[in-house]
Amino acid sequence: MIQPTRSATKMVELIANDVQLRSRLQGSDPVQVLKEVAAQAEQKTWQGDVLLYRIAVGVLGGLTLIAAIGSIVLVTQDKAAPDVLVTLGSTAVGALVGLFAPSPTR
Repeated sequence: MIQPTRSATKMVELIANDVQLRSRLQGSDPVQVLKEVAAQAEQKTWQGDVLLYRIAVGVLGGLTLIAAIGSIVLVTQDKAAPDVLVTLGSTAVGALVGLFAPSPTR
């Protein structure tokens, strides 16, 4: 997720470290230069780790399946599912929904 403060900070770093960009900013079209720097800053800002995201989805999905299957097995044996199992399953489902929900900033 790109946060505007990070992109803005990256823009400042790019402009501060490039003499040519600073001279272009003082030229006739500074808005165009800022647009170009903003595009560069968004590309260089950390976008997220796909592998970490996949691991999180896999673990939470596995935990959800284990809780659901465990509850079904216990119910078929005329036993009550423990509260811990129901809580783990519900929490894992909620976390998965949170991962897939769109960010309100985009």
